Amino acid sequence: MNSNDEFLLALSQIQVIVEEPIEYRLHYNSEGEITMCSIQNHPKDTLYVVVSKHEYDNYFRYTVVNNKLKMIDINTGYRVQLKKSDVGYKVVKNHAGLLLEPAEAYEDTEYYDGTN
Repeated sequence: MNSNDEFLLALSQIQVIVEEPIEYRLHYNSEGEITMCSIQNHPKDTLYVVVSKHEYDNYFRYTVVNNKLKMIDINTGYRVQLKKSDVGYKVVKNHAGLLLEPAEAYEDTEYYDGTN
């Protein structure tokens, strides 16, 4: 057996593995609420829509209406952007999330105000 025959024999023994393509599915109930996500071993007999990877990763932002995704309008309420100031909310310096009560004393503080 020459090297060419050995090569052809080795080539014939190679098993080709074909990966199943990923299909992103969001499963939902009759009210359109997403109840489950799947990319393989999809359950049978469920309502679902095929979506992109981005939609799949952000499933909690969607509902299903007429078998189509609809983004949920999440009202986060009233927002005020605070800016550094000489008055307003007293916080720990360089830690604006640590709001100090009026009676609290702290060595290094700064102020943030939402009326600027």
